[in-house]
Amino acid sequence: MIEPDESDGSDSDLLQRVQRGEVEAFATVVRRHLPSLRAFVAIHLPVPHLADEIAHEAFVFAFRRIREFDTRRPFRPWLRAVAWQLVRAELQRFAREQANQSRLEQLQLAELTASLTPDAPPDEIVFLEQCLAELPPHLRRLIEDRYRHEHTSTQIAARWGRTGEWVRVTLFRVRRQLRACIEAKLAGGHNAI
Repeated sequence: MIEPDESDGSDSDLLQRVQRGEVEAFATVVRRHLPSLRAFVAIHLPVPHLADEIAHEAFVFAFRRIREFDTRRPFRPWLRAVAWQLVRAELQRFAREQANQSRLEQLQLAELTASLTPDAPPDEIVFLEQCLAELPPHLRRLIEDRYRHEHTSTQIAARWGRTGEWVRVTLFRVRRQLRACIEAKLAGGHNAI
């Protein structure tokens, strides 16, 4: 671990100055601890722009609560504890977002399959197969991975070396293309995808 440069004073001295109202002393604290805090956050949340945002939020929180901080205690562990709480909140938000995306995918799939029920004209099923055949091979494989093999977006992203967001957006667009293709064929057109 790299030890902080104390040429401008110890953390305790700087933080006491900040508590007394010398706001500019906090800039030295930030410069001193930002690299290690950014690394700490990046290890737990490897999304570069989020690591920077969370490190920034941790410093903002620390500055707002600086009067509550006991300057006899080490600052870095306290700052990391603040950052860890922010990381946990971000991970929980991400998990909720993933669950919501998965539910949305299931609803969209249910809508698509409901429109192609056994009561649906046989043409729809034939047209769906034709529209699938017109897709580029990589998009057909994506559809097969998701719906035939029932892989989750996360599993597909890992297998394809893509992000989960890319998988979800691409699946949404392909479903929309398939729906438009089927509707065009039902209307008497034979538009390719």
